[in-house]
Amino acid sequence: MEIKNLLGEINPYDKKKVNGNTRGAADKASQASTSEGKSDTIAFSSEAKLRSTALHTASEASDIRRQKVNELKEQVRNNSYQPDIKKAAANLIRDDLDLLV
Repeated sequence: MEIKNLLGEINPYDKKKVNGNTRGAADKASQASTSEGKSDTIAFSSEAKLRSTALHTASEASDIRRQKVNELKEQVRNNSYQPDIKKAAANLIRDDLDLLV
């Protein structure tokens, strides 16, 4: 069996070559835009600001049981965490009922 090279050598990098003139123009354009003093700006939505404030407030709350949180983190790291699914479901239902009543 003979395999003929009908397509010629296929090199995916041949089409990716950068022409020196094209690259120089792109560099000049990027330098011109930065030299004009323009800079990127961002604007946070009100929801993002609210979430940031909530996270900051929650992290400073004194009612967080640090020891319990650290124990749970360690259990998760060791793959030994076994949550009580029935208790979690009961708490979810209780909380939902509290919202409805």
